[in-house]
Amino acid sequence: MVRFRLEKELILAKQQFQTVRGMYDILPERRRLFDYATAAFTQAVVDAGYGRIETPLLEDEGVFLRTQGQGTDLVDKELYTLVDRSDKRLALRPEGTAAIARAYIEHGMGSMPQPVRLYYIEEMFRYDRPQEGRYRQHKQFGAEVFGDANPSSDAQLITLAHRVFKRLRLGTVTLQINSIGDAACRPKFKKALIEYLTENIKQLAEIDRERLVKNPLRVLDSKEASTQVILGGAPQTLNFLCEECQQHLAGVLEYLDDLGISYELNPLLVRGLDYYTRTVFEFYGEREGAQASLGGGGRYDGLMESLGGTPTPAVGFSVGLERVILELEASGSVPPSVVAKRVYVASLGEPARLAAFRLIEQLLDAGVPAVGAVDRDGIGAQLARADKLGVPNAIIIGQKEVQEGTVLLRDMTSGAQETVKLEAIVAEMRTRYGL
Repeated sequence: MVRFRLEKELILAKQQFQTVRGMYDILPERRRLFDYATAAFTQAVVDAGYGRIETPLLEDEGVFLRTQGQGTDLVDKELYTLVDRSDKRLALRPEGTAAIARAYIEHGMGSMPQPVRLYYIEEMFRYDRPQEGRYRQHKQFGAEVFGDANPSSDAQLITLAHRVFKRLRLGTVTLQINSIGDAACRPKFKKALIEYLTENIKQLAEIDRERLVKNPLRVLDSKEASTQVILGGAPQTLNFLCEECQQHLAGVLEYLDDLGISYELNPLLVRGLDYYTRTVFEFYGEREGAQASLGGGGRYDGLMESLGGTPTPAVGFSVGLERVILELEASGSVPPSVVAKRVYVASLGEPARLAAFRLIEQLLDAGVPAVGAVDRDGIGAQLARADKLGVPNAIIIGQKEVQEGTVLLRDMTSGAQETVKLEAIVAEMRTRYGL
C-alpha cells in the first residue's frame, strides 16, 4: 500500500498539467483583443444610459430549470450542477438573462423608474462540445431592458449591438430576425408544426425525433442535414402571428428600415432558450460555418412571471466574446497599441539604479505608462528590449546624469537624444503624450 502511494506521488510529481477540457488560457497579446472588444461595448452601453450589473457565478439550479424549459440542450445536457454541504442544488451560470431577472425581482427593481437598462460582461459555463469559438467556460457581454413593451426597445437593442460591431470594424455583420409569437398565437403554430413533423418523422435525425417529443420548437433550430431538408416545407411562424404580434414585428422593422439597418427575415429562427416571445434576432459574421454566429437575443415578456415576479415586459441580447475575437482576427482589425505612449527607463551602474526605480514610480503616479529593468547592466541590452516593446521613447540614467540631476531622453525611432532636467522629465512626458 505504501509502495503504491509512493508510485502515485511520483507520477503526480512528473505530470505536466494542462487546462481542463473546454477551458483555455488568455495570454497577454490576445487579452488585448478582449480588452479592446469589451471597451467598445462598454462605451456604447454607458453612452446609451445602461448601468452595469454583476450576478454570482452560482445560482439556485431552479433559476435555470424554471426559465429555460425542458428539451433545451442547456437544461438536458449543458448545465454544470453541484450539491453543496446543505444538500442544495446549485448551477454555474450558463447565461446572463435569467440570473439578472432573478436579481431584478429580488432587489425590487420594478419600483425604479422604468425602463431599467442593465448591461453585463460575465463568465458563463456550459458543458458543451468544445470547438472553435465555443468553450465550456466562455465570456459574454450583453444588455437587458426591463419594463418597456414597445417595439422601439427591441430596435434600440439591435442598433446598440450593430453600433458595437461597427466600432470594432468587424466587416460585414448580417442580421436575421423573426417573430415566434406569444401565448395567444404560438399554440396554433406549435400544433401545425407537430403535425407536419410527425408526418415526416422518418426523415428526421434521431436527436430531432427526441426533440419533437420534448420540445418541438427546438427542431427548428436543428443543424442536422436530414432535418434541414424537411424544415424547408415546415409551417412558418410568421403565418400564425396574431394581430398584436404582427403589429409589434412591423414596428421593429419600421425602426430598422428608418435607420437603414439591413436584415433578413428568417422564419426558422427561434433561438435556443424557451423564454423568448415575439421578436428574436441573431447576428452573423463573415466566417464560414455554424460558429459564424456572434450572438443574438429577443423579447422575453413572460420570464419574470416564471420566476415568481410580476408581469414585466423585457428584451435583451448577448454576444460571445470569443466569437468576436475570432471575427476580429479574421477581418484583420487591429486594436490601438497599448504601448504607444509607454516610456522605458534604462539605467547604468549602482547610483543610477535607485534613481531609475524612483523615476518609474513617479511616472506611473503621474499617469505615464512606464517600464524598466533597473537591476540589469548594459545600456545596449536594455535599449534593445525597449525597441522590442515598441515604445517611442526611452529615458537613460547613468552615473553622470545622477550627479548632474539630468536624464537622457531618447527617441527610439530616430535615435536622437536630448538632455532634460530630472525634475522636469515627468511633466515633459505628460506633455508629449497628451496626458
